[in-house]
Amino acid sequence: MIYNSSTASEIAKLSGVARTDSYYYLSSLLAKGVLRTTFDRPQRYQALSYREAVEHLIKVKTANLGSVSEKKDYYHGLIGQILDKVVQHKETDKDVYQVVVGKEPLVAKIDSLIKTAKKEITLLLSEEEIMILYRNSLIDELHKSVSRGVKVNIKTPSTNISSYIKSEVDTEQKISLEVINNSSPVGCIIFDGEEMITFIESNTKGFRDSGIRVFYTNNRKLISAFKVTTEKS
Repeated sequence: MIYNSSTASEIAKLSGVARTDSYYYLSSLLAKGVLRTTFDRPQRYQALSYREAVEHLIKVKTANLGSVSEKKDYYHGLIGQILDKVVQHKETDKDVYQVVVGKEPLVAKIDSLIKTAKKEITLLLSEEEIMILYRNSLIDELHKSVSRGVKVNIKTPSTNISSYIKSEVDTEQKISLEVINNSSPVGCIIFDGEEMITFIESNTKGFRDSGIRVFYTNNRKLISAFKVTTEKS
């Protein structure tokens, strides 16, 4: 911890870190923009307040992500050119699966599947699982899918969910919401009957979203079995 301003020697003494290493860490923090330095000799270092430092780092990360996003098409094209030269493409219809861990990867995966769905999305979820979608704007994406002509059906044992699903004036452009028996199994989203997300673990009490785990597959037999379950619920 740096109080007011300190020299590298003082910081090394207070932290127990070797002076050479202290210079390295201080240079790194200066480069990140969370430290200031004086024109004194020896130089004295001042830390931004905790709030300023966090806000600064968030802005840097946001700017970096924005820059990458703007160049997305360029990177796709560049990587595509490389792969075309070194990879022999072979079409395959093999079944695959994937275990996705954590909120951010889960949100990205479901968002992608919602946006590529063409005909129907069926959700059989608990209130807690629906709240994961709601808190991360995925319910809004489902409404956008409805406006594209995709049929969206939500089935849940919770009677509290209707308040989170916006009602639409046009009854033909509306998410179908059905409250099912409490004993019905829950925890899956089926996209066009071809791809499926199943919640393995969705313990988000205290907003510990790192505990979210889902299973993705395009295995038609497995999807059919879950689809029968959703239809019977």
